[in-house]
Amino acid sequence: MYKVGIVLFDDFTDVDFFLMYDLLGRTTDSWDVRILGTKAEHNSQLGISVKTEGHISEVKEQDVVLITSGYRGIPAVLKDENFMSALKINPKKQLIGSICAGSFVLHELGLLKDKKLTTNPHAKAALENMGGDVQDLPLVIEGNIATAGGCLSVIYLVGWVAERLFDSNKRQSIQDQLMPAGQLDLFEELISTTIQSAELATLNTSA
Repeated sequence: MYKVGIVLFDDFTDVDFFLMYDLLGRTTDSWDVRILGTKAEHNSQLGISVKTEGHISEVKEQDVVLITSGYRGIPAVLKDENFMSALKINPKKQLIGSICAGSFVLHELGLLKDKKLTTNPHAKAALENMGGDVQDLPLVIEGNIATAGGCLSVIYLVGWVAERLFDSNKRQSIQDQLMPAGQLDLFEELISTTIQSAELATLNTSA
């Protein structure tokens, strides 16, 4: 059983977290998902309260660490020294991912220095001003780090995790029920091609 930690904070984006949590929760025999934060519960941008299951310092014990997003929440945690210093993550030993503005956290931790990344299109300029090499892509992979841009790109991020830990069959098993009726083949082509293209890009960069 792999350990997957989702990092949460106040004013997180609802769809980013709940879609990610739902997709990962569709299988219980392959990984154990824990919600990690700095408080017993965190409130979303829409006011929904989510209970945490551990402190963010537990990220070092996870096989996979996923950073959620929030246009108000992310600026706040970037200024929170206790939050940032507790994120002891290591891409040499862990799979690390972010959705939308969660990439700001990975960038500020120095994990994506001189590397490509992506984020929500509306946040691109701000991340570039911080020195980020932002790509207009839904998924960017740099070794064991993946950043996804745009809320619905959670599908690609979770798919990447499933394929890295297992294979494309595992990914399909947790995503197929999500697809619109009559469009399964269309979305499968889109998802598989997006992940493969991002993986190929990181292999070409490291070659």
